[in-house]
Amino acid sequence: MLNNKSQPIQGITSCTTYDNGNLKECKVNKPNIIHTNYGALTPHFSSPDERKKDMKALSFYENGKLKSIALEDRQKIKTPIGTLTAEMMTFHENGAIDSLFPTNGQIGFGWSLDDEAKITEKYDFQFPFGEFSARIIGLRFYESGQLSSLILWPGEIVKIETPVGTIPVRIGFKLYENGTLQSVEPAHPIILDTPIGSVTAFDYTALGMDADFNSIGFDEEGNLSTITTNSDFVIKNLNSSQRETVYQHLRLDMLSDNYLKVPTSIYFDRDQVTFKTNENNFTYTTKDNKFLILYDGNYLDGACSPSDCSECVGC
Repeated sequence: MLNNKSQPIQGITSCTTYDNGNLKECKVNKPNIIHTNYGALTPHFSSPDERKKDMKALSFYENGKLKSIALEDRQKIKTPIGTLTAEMMTFHENGAIDSLFPTNGQIGFGWSLDDEAKITEKYDFQFPFGEFSARIIGLRFYESGQLSSLILWPGEIVKIETPVGTIPVRIGFKLYENGTLQSVEPAHPIILDTPIGSVTAFDYTALGMDADFNSIGFDEEGNLSTITTNSDFVIKNLNSSQRETVYQHLRLDMLSDNYLKVPTSIYFDRDQVTFKTNENNFTYTTKDNKFLILYDGNYLDGACSPSDCSECVGC
């Protein structure tokens, strides 16, 4: 662990501080050695180039302990799931690793995702729910050292054994602290049996930079607990014959200026079903209602081509 009061940082070119005067974050232009629980690390100090821009080198918690470090060069780091290469790391306040990123190039003019992919290596992973080799964007860990989530590189798809069967997974997956699956993001639409009928699980709007929120979720006992779906729903009350409709809502796509349908998330809790849209929550009981699922597959019109999986939505 690092306390920046007892280990002065050399060559600071810009910085911010907390109200107590402790260093919050900084850029440097001289070599420094930062001692951590994972070895001696050298923060980024060299001049910007086409891949590494003028980036923040270090950040700290208010008590002076290390929060994040962008490394000058990729270094081998021994993690709780094996030794991996790191170019960016973050830490919990207790000094345990919070996240690890094998590469940290800034995509933009002069450096593309394809360029970054060429220097990104594949790793072999072994879990109780599957073994696979894949390139990754990063890993996240609990304070205890247990793996929290794994973020796959764009276009990577792996097969995972889940409580509802073998599922091809893109983007990544999240685990409970005991190592059981909490959620996965399917690589293509998956039809699942649920308390309200057969629902197609998929989220074409899922962000590829975070595997903490996925379309298929489980509780710690392995029961299906959440689904995200491109569907609308008609709910008929069996006692009154009243009908209600839950629609996917719209949001503006900032890249195309077109409106996109925002998938609906469904939460299952015993005999209760909650539909969560981007505007409202609607809760019903399975014993008092019948559910009609209206699946909408129009998003497939925008699926990527087989030759370009950088923005794959499950073609």
